Amino acid sequence: MECMREIRYDSFGGPEVLTLHHDAPVPEPGPEEVLVQVGFVGLNPLDYKIRDGSSGRAKDLALPAGTGREMAGTVIGAGSGLDEAELGSRGLTVGTRVFGMRGPSDSRGVAAEVIAISADDLAPIPGETAEEDLPRWAGLALVGLTAIAVVQDTARIAEHETVLIHGGTGGVGQLLIPMALEAGASQVLATGRAANAERIRELGATPIPYDTSDWGEEVQRLTDGRGVDVVLDTHYHSTFLPSLDQLADGGRIVALPSLADLSPALERGIEARVPSIVPGRDRLDRLAQGIRSGRYPLEVSEVLPLAQIAEAHRRLEEGHTRGKLVLDVRA
Repeated sequence: MECMREIRYDSFGGPEVLTLHHDAPVPEPGPEEVLVQVGFVGLNPLDYKIRDGSSGRAKDLALPAGTGREMAGTVIGAGSGLDEAELGSRGLTVGTRVFGMRGPSDSRGVAAEVIAISADDLAPIPGETAEEDLPRWAGLALVGLTAIAVVQDTARIAEHETVLIHGGTGGVGQLLIPMALEAGASQVLATGRAANAERIRELGATPIPYDTSDWGEEVQRLTDGRGVDVVLDTHYHSTFLPSLDQLADGGRIVALPSLADLSPALERGIEARVPSIVPGRDRLDRLAQGIRSGRYPLEVSEVLPLAQIAEAHRRLEEGHTRGKLVLDVRA
């Protein structure tokens, strides 16, 4: 293969700036990089926020840039610093199915037929994986590492705490619920549309339908007027300020957007933080074990062909995607 298909954009803007190139050069891996033939790409709100320039991550991005942060594919080669023994010790030998993510400051993206990516940002998909399960693995790395950072590093959820999650059926939300329970939370409440209430129950949380009820009143009712110990806010813009009134004494809030204005909480003496993703093979392996065991039942809402990247971004911007939206790079 001398040329490949790849999504790139030359300027910040709407979905229309995304262009499918059919003659992009196949990348050469750096010394510590692995060459991966990409099968599927997971999409996230971060992708359109970088593309339109609204994310703080966009200021350091070199244009032209690729899009997409997380993917699943097959190892087809490696750089000069990774011999067969080293690849074997990492479980990344040629032919191995892998999943992983590229950091948001890397302008290359992953929406391409072949990518060169750091071996540290990949993990093997354990066991036998059916072809129809690969989209779920493609949508795992970024949301999974985000959820771990939120629950474990930032919110530091402890046993017997009550947790409110805004966006319980989004990509991150579907992992925040089981991880909060895993951390020892005694009660997890999750907002979402009424149509998604059953999915929230399946994940182990109590649903609060924001489109058919006053979610603040429901939080007070379900906590007997006490409020919650922790709020995990994946929405932020419409939920951050009212969430401050739903916290119990000494409660804390985590807002996922990196540019979230925390000052309204801090001025009231409320602990408020934004998470920082910590990459690493140990965390990717934890996610793999969670998916394989069924503890982290991430849902894929739809798989679109690579050529429909602009339409996929439009759907992300609408903000009502349940689970993950995934691109099929092979189609």
